Amino acid sequence: MTVRRRIGTVLLLAVLAAGRPALAGNGDRAFVLDNGLRVFLHEKRGLPLLHVVTAFNVGAKDESEATSGLVHLLEHCLLFRGSPGRPGAEVAAGLRRHGAYFNAHTGPDLSVFEISLPAEHAAFALRNQRDVLFGLELDQAALDEEKEVILEEITRMEDDPERAAADLVLRELFAGHPYGRSAYGRREVVRTATAETVLGFYNRYYAADNCALAVVGDFEAAAMERSVREIFGPLPSTGFRAESLPAAAGLKKSVTRRIERDVEDGYLYLAFAAPDYNHPDQYAVALLVEILGRGINPLLPGFLRRERESVQTVGMAYLANRLGGAVVVSIKASPKDLPYLERAAVSSLRQARNESYSKKDFQGDQALLAYDHLESAKLQIGLAAARAEDLGLQLAGAMVRHMLLNAREDPPSYIEEIGRVDSGDLRQAAAKYFSRGEFAVVSVVPARGSK
Repeated sequence: MTVRRRIGTVLLLAVLAAGRPALAGNGDRAFVLDNGLRVFLHEKRGLPLLHVVTAFNVGAKDESEATSGLVHLLEHCLLFRGSPGRPGAEVAAGLRRHGAYFNAHTGPDLSVFEISLPAEHAAFALRNQRDVLFGLELDQAALDEEKEVILEEITRMEDDPERAAADLVLRELFAGHPYGRSAYGRREVVRTATAETVLGFYNRYYAADNCALAVVGDFEAAAMERSVREIFGPLPSTGFRAESLPAAAGLKKSVTRRIERDVEDGYLYLAFAAPDYNHPDQYAVALLVEILGRGINPLLPGFLRRERESVQTVGMAYLANRLGGAVVVSIKASPKDLPYLERAAVSSLRQARNESYSKKDFQGDQALLAYDHLESAKLQIGLAAARAEDLGLQLAGAMVRHMLLNAREDPPSYIEEIGRVDSGDLRQAAAKYFSRGEFAVVSVVPARGSK
C-alpha cells in the first residue's frame, strides 16, 4: 500500500478494529487453527458477496538496509506469479472467470492480500488464497520481471510530489527506527535481489503461524468454519517467533527537508509522533484529528486559509502503527507561502491545548451559541464506522489488522471509548503530542530555473 493511501484509509480501519470485535452469537466466530492461523468470520447477509482478507505480520519494520524492498517484491510475486501447478496466467484467468477482485497492500507493519467475489464462489476464494499465498515458487527470470515493475513504481512515487513528500516525512519522523524505512524499498536492494534471497525471506515470514484470515459476507458461519479448517488446517506450523522490536521513540529535535521538483504549486507535509495502535491516548488523538483537520468544520484549514489565500487543500490524518503512531498534516499552496504556513500550522497545533471543544466549556448564552466540535467529531467517527462496516472488504481488512496488531487481553469497544472522551482529554492530548516542539517537515517546491 502506498503511503498516501495508507494515510487516507487508516481512520476507518482504526474505528473498526482498534476495539474489541463485537461477537454476535453464531453470526461471528473467532478461532485459531492448530497451525497458529488466526481466523475471524462475520456473516453479512443482504448482498451475495464474499470478502476474504489474509494478512501476514511482516512489513517494512521487519526489513533491514540489506533487505529493504523484499516485502514489496513479494507482494507482487504472490499477486502475479502463481503457485506450483497454477502459473500466474492461470491464476489470473481463474480470477476473471469467477468475477473476482484481487489486490494486495504493503505497509510498515503488515502485508495484506484481499479477494472479493460472488459468494457462490467461496470455495474458490479460500483455495486461491491458500494456493497463491502459501505455495510460492520463484525463479530468477520471473523475479527479474517483477523487479522492473517495482523499480518503475519507485520512480513514479519519486516523481509524484505528494507521494514523495508523504513517504519522506514519515521516514524522517521515524529515522533510526524500523519504521524509518520506506515501504517502497531501496532501489539497490530491489535491483540486486536474487530468487534465493527472496525465497529465504518468504519462507521465514509467510507462514500460517504469522498470519490472520478474515472472511466477511453472505455465508453460514458453521459451514464456513468447516471450509476454513479443511482448506487451511493442513498448512504446517513453522514455530515462527516474531523478533522483538523497540517502540518508536520520537524525534529529539525537529527535522526539515526540502525537495525540488518540476511543479508549480508547493506542498508541505508535517509529521508529529502520536500514540501507537494499543495506546489509550489513541481515542483523544483520533478525535483531535477529526476536529482539527478532517471533519465538517475543521479548524486548521479555516485558520490557514484566512492567513493565506493561496492555500488550496489542507489534510490531516492519524496513523496508528503497532510500534508508534504519527499525525500527518498536508498543505498545498503557493510555494512562496510555505515557510509562513509551516509556522502558522505549528502555532495552531500548539494552541490546540488551550481550545474549547465542547459546549460544556462555556457558560450561559455562550454555550447556546458555541459550536460543539467534540460531539460533531464523535458523530462523524460513528458514521464512518457504520459506513465502513457496510463495506465488507474494509471490515475484513480491519479485522486481520486487529488480530495481528492488538496486544491487549481485553480491548475495549472503540466507539464506546470515543464516547467517553471529554474536552479536557483533548487538551491533554494536544499538549502531549503537539506541544513538544519536535516534528518532521518536508516541503516540495519548484526546481530552480523552472517556470
